Amino acid sequence: MKKILLILAAVFLVTGLSACKGVQEGNKESPPISEKPNDNPKQTDGQDEDPSGESVENPTKDLPNTKTDTIILEGMEEPFQFTLHHSQALGFSTYIVDDMVVEEASSGEGDAMIVFANFAGKRNEDAKVQIFSKSEGTNATIEEQAEFAREVVISNGFEIKQPSDNSPNRFDWSEVEFDISQNGSNYSILGTVSVFQHGDRVYYAIVQYPEDYEEGFIPRVVKMFDDIVWYEAT
Repeated sequence: MKKILLILAAVFLVTGLSACKGVQEGNKESPPISEKPNDNPKQTDGQDEDPSGESVENPTKDLPNTKTDTIILEGMEEPFQFTLHHSQALGFSTYIVDDMVVEEASSGEGDAMIVFANFAGKRNEDAKVQIFSKSEGTNATIEEQAEFAREVVISNGFEIKQPSDNSPNRFDWSEVEFDISQNGSNYSILGTVSVFQHGDRVYYAIVQYPEDYEEGFIPRVVKMFDDIVWYEAT
């Protein structure tokens, strides 16, 4: 646990916690992250191999590498270009809008995918979503993964805001969920941590962004989760 915590803390330190500058797109409404990553039906043809060597169904084999699709900004659908990204280690593929960039990081204990805002060609390392799961075959429970996520965000200077008993989850598919924040003299970073399960694996997603990025960043994150296609072991 300590080893992988140090690895993920290093990822946060490398990406930095600099204050956000500039003005984000002037969106006036952003949908909540409330769509569960798609539980796509298993395909009957086309197989790949996961990192452990197990045969898995490849439901992405007929998907185009790029596509044009829409995101709702300011209540209107706007067209964007997307690129298909395969996260074999995490067991899914999804489309990433072209004004965001994606990286993967793995150790012997776990795998992560980190997606950063790259609006107008300027990467902002405070606006990102990180999805993590322990390596295949070393699964954590929901409670263990939630505790690990808490340790990661606290170690990187975030405060945790526990939801009230009556407050709804931002993600309706969360098994465990809590909000995070980090405030400086001239910046404010907000976010949500969601712990969820697909098949035998438990994941957490840390979504964080400068406060003035919320209306443009969140719809892109919603779209990324909505486009997830899971691989299925055979």
